[in-house]
Amino acid sequence: MAGITFSGLATGLETDDIITELMTLERAPLDRLEAQKEAEATRLAAFKQLDSRLEDLRAAVGDLNITSEVRTSRISLSSEDALTASSNGAASGSYDITVVQLAQMQKSVSVGVSSDTVAGLGTGTFTVAGKTITVDESNNSLQGLADSINALSEKTGVEASIINDGSGANAYHLVLTGQDAQTSFTASSNLVDSEGAVLPFNLTETRSAQQAVAYVDGIQVVSDTNTVSGVIPGVTMHLSSVSDTSYSGTYEAGVDPWEWADPPQYDSTLMTVEPDTEALKEKVSTFVSSYNAVMDWISAGYDEFGAAAPSAEDIEAGAEDILSDVVRGDSTVNGIKRQLQNILSSQIDTTGSMSVLSQLGISTQRDGSINLNDSAFNEALEKDFDGVVSLLAGENDTEGVMKKFNTKLLEMTGATSGMYAEKQERYDSAIKRLDNQIARTEPLIDKKEATLRAKFSALELLVSDMNSQSSFLTQQMDMLTKMMTGNK
Repeated sequence: MAGITFSGLATGLETDDIITELMTLERAPLDRLEAQKEAEATRLAAFKQLDSRLEDLRAAVGDLNITSEVRTSRISLSSEDALTASSNGAASGSYDITVVQLAQMQKSVSVGVSSDTVAGLGTGTFTVAGKTITVDESNNSLQGLADSINALSEKTGVEASIINDGSGANAYHLVLTGQDAQTSFTASSNLVDSEGAVLPFNLTETRSAQQAVAYVDGIQVVSDTNTVSGVIPGVTMHLSSVSDTSYSGTYEAGVDPWEWADPPQYDSTLMTVEPDTEALKEKVSTFVSSYNAVMDWISAGYDEFGAAAPSAEDIEAGAEDILSDVVRGDSTVNGIKRQLQNILSSQIDTTGSMSVLSQLGISTQRDGSINLNDSAFNEALEKDFDGVVSLLAGENDTEGVMKKFNTKLLEMTGATSGMYAEKQERYDSAIKRLDNQIARTEPLIDKKEATLRAKFSALELLVSDMNSQSSFLTQQMDMLTKMMTGNK
């Protein structure tokens, strides 16, 4: 608990004010250390702001430095009754698609039994896809048999499951399913009850195994699944139904309909693949915005009244306080700006007609920011779409301009060796050093204040004693005077 002091009772001096003024002078070195610590922390926060903007720019560049990300396509279909499709960098073109058969896996379903867990299958054997399973008291329930079949699925290509048809009695059925469209199998049982009587446990094939068959511009395509890729580079087709027919053809037993001498006439679906220029424009616009966010942040450090720097009112309302002014002139910041500008203006040696970003309508403004001219960009896409792709993402062994950006930004934002990582190590070390200095200085300041207060307290006591002695002498002199004058 702090001691109670009474300032200047004896001396009449404002000792608390005097001590406060003296301690202000004594605390000056400590105040400088704390101000320096705050400045270091603010500079580190500024570099964090820059790093965040560089990360955003790297993300924007990441959508443009790979050919498949730049060469996005838009697919349109004359009808989606038979199929849908998606694109991943497909080249432009149009195709006639006809679906004549969907892929499906074989399914076989058993007769119903009353329970899936009660042992009711007797004993004997069950054969599936050439593999024989012994049925005894360990597995003669429907679930037990299903487990035994699944234990051999890697060898047979057949998996078992159980369904309940909801009919009540004999509602449980064993369902066998082939692993793919080319897996056909047979299944049979040889089961007897405890008296040796045969237990019928027949399976019915409800769906046969067959591959998907389609025609692309008259060329037959066969697939194990209804998702067909690789036929048209960059296009994945999702088959959903057999195409409608306008003529049923002449039936031939044992022959697939499309192989008949007089086959059905299937309606074709026209697929058109076009460059998705709107998606590309959006990605380029995001790049421009992210690039400008970096340049605006740097510029704000040189013009605190510029548009890039928020006002005090904006900050109070929740806007981020731009801290670039505290690292104004920093060589790292200037180096980042210079490197990004150099890449922006670099020339790419491609086989197309596009070699610099200015040909896409991207121009540099006086403040270092860039602008995208929509008309010029659209014109470049119409003139040489492949050239635009090559300029942005590169071709063969040539790096595109966005690949150059990506490489440099990965270097700038690296978690261990990037700009912020290096600055954080440096400033954290400086802040730690200042904390140690502050910790050593504060006790000395407190001790100095205690010493001053002790000295002033001693002064008060001394003056108080002197005042007491002075009062006593005055009284004695008064008495002496009265004795000499008053008794005569």
